[in-house]
Amino acid sequence: MPSPVLMMSLWLLWLIAIAVMDLRSRKVRNWMVLLGLGTGLVALAGGVQPFQVTAWKALLGMLAAFAALLPFYALRWMGAGDVKFAAVVGLWLGFSPQLLAIWIGGSLLAGLHGLCVLTWRRLRATPTASWLQARLPLRAATALFAADDCAARGNAPRVIERSIPYAGYMALTAIWLVLAGDPARTT
Repeated sequence: MPSPVLMMSLWLLWLIAIAVMDLRSRKVRNWMVLLGLGTGLVALAGGVQPFQVTAWKALLGMLAAFAALLPFYALRWMGAGDVKFAAVVGLWLGFSPQLLAIWIGGSLLAGLHGLCVLTWRRLRATPTASWLQARLPLRAATALFAADDCAARGNAPRVIERSIPYAGYMALTAIWLVLAGDPARTT
C-alpha cells in the first residue's frame, strides 16, 4: 500500500507535468486530468491522502472549484482543461484555504502574464521592436518576432489559442504552497 509521502510525491510530479504541459502548449490534456483524479481517488480510498482530507471535504472542494471556475469557461475566459484541473486540485486539497490561495496565486500570475502580453503587443508596434530585433541573439529574436515575419510573408504563424496558461500558473502556485509549508497542518 502506498504511503502519504509517496502520494504527495506523485501529486507534485503531476503538478509539475501539468505546469510544463500548459506553459508549453496552452492545453491540459484530459488523460492528465484523469491521472490526477484517479490518483486522488486512490489516495482517498486507501487512507493515504497526504493532506488528511476526508472524502466529503474532498468532494466539496472538487465541486466548489469546478463551480467557481465554470462561469469563466462559459464566458470563454479560460479553457475547459483549466476548470477540470482546478476541480482535481479541489479533490486533493478539499474545501480549504489552500484551494483559495491556489486560485488567487494562479490569477495573479495569469494577470501578470496578461500585462506582459499587452505590453509586448504595444511594443511591437513601435520602432523599439526593430531595435530589439537587431540586437537580440538570433534565437531569441526569431522566437519573439517569428509571428510578425510570417504575417509579413503571407504565411500563417503558429497561433496559440489560449494566451494565458491558467492551469499552469495554478499548478506552480500549488507546488510553491506545498514546498513552502505543510498544507496538512492547516486543512
